[in-house]
Amino acid sequence: MDILLVEDDDLVARTIIESWPVPGDNIRLISNYKQCLRTIHSAEIDFFDGAIVDVNLPDGNGLEILRTVRRHSDIPLILISGSGSPESRATALDAGADDYVMKPFSVRELQARLTRAVTKSESIRPEVLPCELAIGSVRCDLTRRALLFHGKTLPLTELEARLLSELSRNPGRTCSKSQLSKHACFREYDPRDKTLEVYIARVRRKVEQLDPKSVEYIQTVRGVGYRLVPPTEGADMSNAPQPRNPR
Repeated sequence: MDILLVEDDDLVARTIIESWPVPGDNIRLISNYKQCLRTIHSAEIDFFDGAIVDVNLPDGNGLEILRTVRRHSDIPLILISGSGSPESRATALDAGADDYVMKPFSVRELQARLTRAVTKSESIRPEVLPCELAIGSVRCDLTRRALLFHGKTLPLTELEARLLSELSRNPGRTCSKSQLSKHACFREYDPRDKTLEVYIARVRRKVEQLDPKSVEYIQTVRGVGYRLVPPTEGADMSNAPQPRNPR
């Protein structure tokens, strides 16, 4: 596998290259933003199977590199950073990052995450999503990725649409955080990572902007996950399922 590594910290870059657990992989190091942009615009980016990009570079931002890459290529790309709030990680995933790994990290784990992203990229096929679903009185058009209510429209990101699609496959039933993270975010659930919670909160805010009553149809099942209540059932919170062994 040919890998592009964009990292300005010599120690971090050397650690990744020297500790990379797959001897046959080739890692090319680029240490600054401008050189990376030249690689992208020259179409050389397509020669790589995957990329690892540091968010904080001395002459630019890894998130901008990600956005530029996505205008030219669908190469699997992981962002790495020594800092980052759940909101900033969610922003990176919205922009097209395949994963977001916080420093310090295990090089073995980084390699596993990149390999998984590359494998998924090679095997994934366009998913057939249901055309529409209802969140109370708010309609969700998954084809257009939009929420609709009495002539008003709010756009959804791809991941927000995937979350709602996954919830709609199990109407009235609880979807675990692990299930939602795996099938909507394409990553294993980590309770320390609040990205899933951030996305659910975003969806709820958008629904609430259109119809405050309809937001109650997206329910939290404490300690387990979330459920989308069918409109015919009503959103009586007293009927929301509770975990068997609440902590």
